[in-house]
Amino acid sequence: MDLRWLDAPADEVAAALASAAPRPRPDWVPTGRQVLLHVNNTVLLWALFVVFFSIGVAVDGYGDGTVGAGEATAFWWAVGVFVVWFSLTVALWRWSLQPLATRARLRQGRRELTALVNGFRPEASGHATFASLVTDHSVGVREYPRFVAASAEFGTVRARAPRARPWQYLLVRLASPLPHLVLDSRRNDGWGAGLPAAVARHQQLSLEGDFDRSFRTFAPDGYGPDALYVLTPDVMGALVDHAADFDVEMRDDTVVFFRQLDADYTRAADWERVDAALTHVVPRLAALSRLYVDERVPGQGAVEISAAAREVATWRPPSPLIGRDGRRLDARTPQTGRLPVIAKITWIVVRTGLYVVPGVFAFAGFMSIVDGR
Repeated sequence: MDLRWLDAPADEVAAALASAAPRPRPDWVPTGRQVLLHVNNTVLLWALFVVFFSIGVAVDGYGDGTVGAGEATAFWWAVGVFVVWFSLTVALWRWSLQPLATRARLRQGRRELTALVNGFRPEASGHATFASLVTDHSVGVREYPRFVAASAEFGTVRARAPRARPWQYLLVRLASPLPHLVLDSRRNDGWGAGLPAAVARHQQLSLEGDFDRSFRTFAPDGYGPDALYVLTPDVMGALVDHAADFDVEMRDDTVVFFRQLDADYTRAADWERVDAALTHVVPRLAALSRLYVDERVPGQGAVEISAAAREVATWRPPSPLIGRDGRRLDARTPQTGRLPVIAKITWIVVRTGLYVVPGVFAFAGFMSIVDGR
């Protein structure tokens, strides 16, 4: 890949960005300024709640509805402080609407220009653009940054759930579908298996050579021979040499490389990993996908079509299919089901409470003071 923009002089990057079409940051990707504004607003509301509610309790409880000199002085001091604070909050809000700072825009520009010069378009997505273990999330995912070409894309998948871990990914679309295969890299295991799903152990295969030292291989029941057809010695060697940091999933007509990491595409290393997989692994898998046929599907078997074609080896069905048993592995994804939905609802309630609860009680305390004698 052409990586010259990653370390090009800042003035050259700025000039190139000025002539390129603007690509605004997605609204759902907060800037540091927006996070600071959110924290400020929350602290402001809770401070209003504590101060006004405390004075209101003193007026209604201890003063029997009478505003004493101490409560009046505290009230007017609080009003003065919060007027100044609110003015600063408005200024902070206006600042948060300003374009990205030069440094942040430069970082974003370097990766966008690098993508463009290599034939990829920066296109963030607020939803999953492909089906995979890393996108099978009941509350949805977002893909940012995301770089797209004709038959490939890569970037980072982020689940909408709070504290969800990001996944760097590379997806390539193949000529025809393959059985559902998963290769679990041993290099990125950490504390236990690094997959985003628990794949049933009875589907694990043992392959020849040293491949098992680098990957655990999973295939649907009865599709072990097909996995050996796809994972030829040259494919296994390319995976070990050039994609050992990634888990790999082959599902339908796509192959997805992924690993648990918030990739930084202003660094050459993350581009080079993608380039290595695209250059050394993907062409071999693409070639095999053009030849693979699941003969379990009626109408795709060599014996069935031998009468219609003299050279069986060169015949392919117009729309290749994978048998029902080979389409999906037995895998349980903890991110699916009810718990993530409950967690998402809980997070929404908590975030709402950060604003609503202090706001309501601050207003109640303020009215107690105003209505006092």
